[in-house]
Amino acid sequence: MVPMSQLLRHMNLLARSAPSRAGSLAALLLLALVASACARRLDLTPTELERIKAQDPELKVVRFVPSKKLISIYRELAVNQTYEVGKRKVTERGAYRPLERILGKKTFGKVVGQTEQNGMPVLWVSFDQECEDTACAYGFALTELNLYTLIKVPDREKYEVPISYRRNTFKRNELKYTKQRSLAEANEVFAATRKSGKVLTIDLQIRKDRYRPTRADRERAGGVD
Repeated sequence: MVPMSQLLRHMNLLARSAPSRAGSLAALLLLALVASACARRLDLTPTELERIKAQDPELKVVRFVPSKKLISIYRELAVNQTYEVGKRKVTERGAYRPLERILGKKTFGKVVGQTEQNGMPVLWVSFDQECEDTACAYGFALTELNLYTLIKVPDREKYEVPISYRRNTFKRNELKYTKQRSLAEANEVFAATRKSGKVLTIDLQIRKDRYRPTRADRERAGGVD
């Protein structure tokens, strides 16, 4: 976070040196201050997880959030049924109605299971009140980048394997299994890969305290006789 004193110093210098530009540049600096003050999310790393487990060993209390919006599209399985009416065959065809499931950046989840995959720990996170099992949870595996990254989106009965997207449903943001940096990595993760080779993932994060009071408590001394 940029110190307030440093920002004010720069704003005063701008006002003296270039009055015409001072207003717009000062506004940008103030916007940067506000943005940095609102950074209340932390990537879940092994170090942070150990600190949490010291107070919550079974991870029953702490809540997690995804680093980016996750959109999963579930398409219905084909429902075709043929039967005979007299000498005629009647075929019923099921509708292919998709189900769109969204996990927002502010959607809280809880850990319902801990396993391993290829020697790396996996946290299974439920984002539904009714889900208490890994079958309906999302899997986040620890990667070589020291982050817990999405590797599994839950399946649903009567639906095909979901197609998932990062942030929005643009084709470029479709999530596919890939290695992040090296073929030697233990697990493939869900990621959207850019033409530049940049790999964009969805990682597990924790929320800091949502409110921290800054107003000082006041106490007036009563004096003595």
